[in-house]
Formats: sequence, structure tokens, C-alpha cells
Amino acid sequence: MADKKVEKALYGPSTLEVALGAVLGLALGVVFAAVYLIFKPVTAVKEMPKEPATGMVYYLSGRTDGNKARGWQQKVATFVKGGSVIANEEELNAWAASISAPTGVARPVAPGAPAPAPAGGDFLSASGLNFRLEGERMHVGQKVLLNYFGLAKEVVMQAEGGFTRTGDGFAFQPERLYLGSCPLHALPGASGALAKALVAKQNVPDDFRAAWAKITALAVEGGLLKVTTQP
Repeated sequence: MADKKVEKALYGPSTLEVALGAVLGLALGVVFAAVYLIFKPVTAVKEMPKEPATGMVYYLSGRTDGNKARGWQQKVATFVKGGSVIANEEELNAWAASISAPTGVARPVAPGAPAPAPAGGDFLSASGLNFRLEGERMHVGQKVLLNYFGLAKEVVMQAEGGFTRTGDGFAFQPERLYLGSCPLHALPGASGALAKALVAKQNVPDDFRAAWAKITALAVEGGLLKVTTQP
């Protein structure tokens, strides 16, 4: 033991110790940077700027025109019983509003007041689901409430991507996913884990979930969602 202490004093830490220290320091740096970016507010806009500011993350919500969403209930019924449906983003957002009761928090928050903690002590809860269709891409936005030992903070989650066929049917595959201003798609495994957690927390009727498993075709084309389900 004494020889090792003398050796360390003479020659310093070993290569393994230096490497381990560097890895731990890098990991802590990534964690602190991610936490900072998660709680860094995004900028809500009515249209995307032609020249985005460096380091700024923008959020553009989908349209909610009631006049263009009058047929959403009939289309949901067709989807559930089996058939082909073509939906615009107004119809998608009308459906989203119908299931928008937050998972964990059910009362509005006054401007400037601290966000209430989710009921039951859940670490993660979500509300305000919103869709935006652009070309062949779908943008999904949602308010996410993070609760850590009673300290709650609301941030915006937004994802962009398309649909892919999986072993169980179809799934939304986000190519970019931000939690607050943090690009989770740049962190291996993080975006998929968050997406699955939020999907599981959606207040979706059982018949809708059952119909989702019967989808035979699903795509976003020309700013419209096109889906076909089996009876």
C-alpha cells in the first residue's frame, strides 16, 4: 500500500484513472447541459422566421379552426369501425381537444403562478396535445409537467417525423424531438423513451387504441393524414 502511494506521488494518477475521470466529467457535463436546455424556454411563433436566431428553439402550433373541423367526429367513428379516413390538422386538433384532460393535473394555472404538482406524485404528466401537418411531416406538440419531489415545472415537448411500420402495426417515428430547448434526438435512446412514456399517458379511448392496432395504411401526404383500418 505504501509503495502504491509513493508511486502515485512520484508519477501521478494512472492512465485508467485519468480516463475514468475524463469520462465521469464528460457525463456530468452532458447531464447539466441537458437539464439547463430542458428548462430553457422555447419561443412560440405564429410562423417560422426565415432566419432563425442561433441557439433559439421555436414552437409553432397547429391550426384549430372549428369550421374546418366539423367532420372530425364522423371520421373518428369511421376509423374505429374500419375504413379509410383523410384528416386535416384542424380535425386532428379537434379530436385532441376532446381527450385533452391532463394526466395528473386537471386545473388551470394562473399566469405567473407556480405549476401544480401532478396528482399521485407522478414524475411526468402531459396535456395540451397539438398536431401540425406540413408536407409529408407531422409535428406533435404537448405541454409536459415535470415533478421532482413536489417541485413542478412545465415545459414544451415537440416532435417532428413520420410513421413507420412496426411488428405491432404503425408507430410515429420522431426524427427530431425537443423537450424544452433540449434536442433529445441527439441523446441516444432518450427520444424513444420519452415518446413511449407520453403515448402511454394519453387519455385515449379503448376503442381508439384497439382500432390503431388494425391500421393497414398510414401516411402524411400533402399536409393531410391518410389512414385505413380494418373492420
